[in-house]
Amino acid sequence: MKNKDDGFTLIELLVVIAIIAILAAILFPVFATAREKARQTTCSSNLKQLGLAIVQYTQDYDECPPNGTSRTWSANGWAGQIYPYVKSKAAFICPDDLTAGPSSSYVYNRNTQNENGASITFGVTGWPSYPVSKYGSVAKTIILAEIVGSGGYDISDSNPADSQSDFYPTTGQGGHSPDGQGGIGIAYEPYAASTTPTDIPCGQSTNAVTPTCTANFTIMYATGYPSNFPSTYSTAILFTGPSGRHSGGANYLMADGHVKWFMGTQVSAGSNNTGTSTSCGANQTAAATGCTQPGSAVTWSVF
Repeated sequence: MKNKDDGFTLIELLVVIAIIAILAAILFPVFATAREKARQTTCSSNLKQLGLAIVQYTQDYDECPPNGTSRTWSANGWAGQIYPYVKSKAAFICPDDLTAGPSSSYVYNRNTQNENGASITFGVTGWPSYPVSKYGSVAKTIILAEIVGSGGYDISDSNPADSQSDFYPTTGQGGHSPDGQGGIGIAYEPYAASTTPTDIPCGQSTNAVTPTCTANFTIMYATGYPSNFPSTYSTAILFTGPSGRHSGGANYLMADGHVKWFMGTQVSAGSNNTGTSTSCGANQTAAATGCTQPGSAVTWSVF
């Protein structure tokens, strides 16, 4: 008969260790998934707050959403414009954005800006934004998307004389809250109007085909590749990878204020803001216009 004071045998200890190891192997991925889901939810909540701020701003400015404060490029500086409605820098930061000291984890859709206005002088007065009534589909038009690498400016500083401010009218030393066109623009994607090279990404050449890279640029989309991203562009320049940072996808804020998670393949890179492109290939017009690009649930286009 076995003495009750005897300890565990080696076999029994090995069995227990093996069981613990198996349970750990099963549960650790579950814990990691749950943690990432929590971060995704926090990011979604942040975008929802920013969406409410943009809606309030739009109501206060005759149905025109933010148009940025930088006079050097389109909607740069949009975050500073809506900050008074948010009053929290934390709302502009995604928990999964590992950028050192990010100022904003989100990029604004430049296609909302009327860059074709005859009365607008580039570099002097900037551009106005299209009124929401002009949008082809507010529920399917992206307003904010996820990025990495944007920092060095203060969205809470409203002093236009401070070069670190998001309200600085020219190229701030630390840049501005960035804008972009989903990857199809002819200039910088996404662009932050900064005099510091590391605050803006490698740009596309003026013919929008050949990527040019002259510095170690850092701002990139964290959304994954769009469904119809032009093959002539360098994905390595504009995107962190083929998949988004939240379980393979990313959060998006739509023009009507709702937030939704999408895989990159569900998002159309869209057309530029001229509203003249009708192809469902490299350039796709707004989802409401009947373009039938397979798999595209939302778009960067406005019209």
